[in-house]
Amino acid sequence: MVTDLRPVILSGGVGARLWPLSTKEIPKQFAPLIDSRTLFSLTLERVEQLADVTSVTVVTGHRHAALVHDELVSLSITSSVLVEPEGRNTAPAAVAAASIADPGDVLLILPADHLISDQAGFQDAVRVAVELATDGAVATFGMTPSRPETGYGYIEPGERIGRAHAIARFKEKPGASEARELSSDGHHLWNSGMFVATADTILGEAERLCPDVLEAVRASLPSRPDGVIPLGEAFSSAPSISFDHAIMEHTSQGRVIPADFGWSDIGSYVSLLEASDRGGGGNHSSGDVTLADVTGSYIKATSRKVVVAGLEDVVVVETPEAVLVMSLDRAQDVRELRRLATGD
Repeated sequence: MVTDLRPVILSGGVGARLWPLSTKEIPKQFAPLIDSRTLFSLTLERVEQLADVTSVTVVTGHRHAALVHDELVSLSITSSVLVEPEGRNTAPAAVAAASIADPGDVLLILPADHLISDQAGFQDAVRVAVELATDGAVATFGMTPSRPETGYGYIEPGERIGRAHAIARFKEKPGASEARELSSDGHHLWNSGMFVATADTILGEAERLCPDVLEAVRASLPSRPDGVIPLGEAFSSAPSISFDHAIMEHTSQGRVIPADFGWSDIGSYVSLLEASDRGGGGNHSSGDVTLADVTGSYIKATSRKVVVAGLEDVVVVETPEAVLVMSLDRAQDVRELRRLATGD
């Protein structure tokens, strides 16, 4: 592996599909969801274990800068923190990280709120991606689907290139029937939302494909970016657009590496239940919980006793802010339920 691998951890999301465990003040990457560990701390641990990493960049909002600082205290490698005045999705964040890196740095762009259980498999896939990136590619990891999933985008691999493929097309989050077809055809892959490319490749593709993003980012950078870097208000003029839409869907240099290293974006209560320890009846329960004839469910109490009886495949989450009770098959509705409950 090259010596200039620079992980970039994107930590600007609010995790609305895990409300009320995830809130604007403490979004899911900072909530103790997995064995009392935060997803952010697990991401830091993952990048520390990669060979030849000497620095990491975190992109976050001002609301969560203090939470990021607390997590970085124990980090054994140097770090920079880009603080956005306003979240503008992943393309401006990635372009900002590329702008403060050396041109030849290979950026490993990772959301802060994903979970990976197979570190060795992840490291192997990263090695493949780094080799592609040094040849000018923009690589991503395509996950082998394990179920029909309407919460993920899909990638159709094209021509084989070594252990990777050119990208034939991206498919937006499908409906239920199409998700069943895409997840079972043995061809399509889940879009992981992780990317690997050199800084100069990202900036070059941004100049060609989304110059308005690049212009806003450049105008927002201080003259001597170092340490904690507050981005100027010009950053807010960047379009709110994902790295996928801005660059990956249009670049001729896109590559997808099929992988299966125990990845989850913990993007719903279904995936949170799958990633959690489960006891009798296939339930995960934590806090002051009493269960009777309950199966296949996620039950969590944070401030008072919760009693559940005679139900299967449900979510019951109690917090001081709210109590959520729903069928697991409505997991993709939580964002809308949150909006109805909170008004934002």
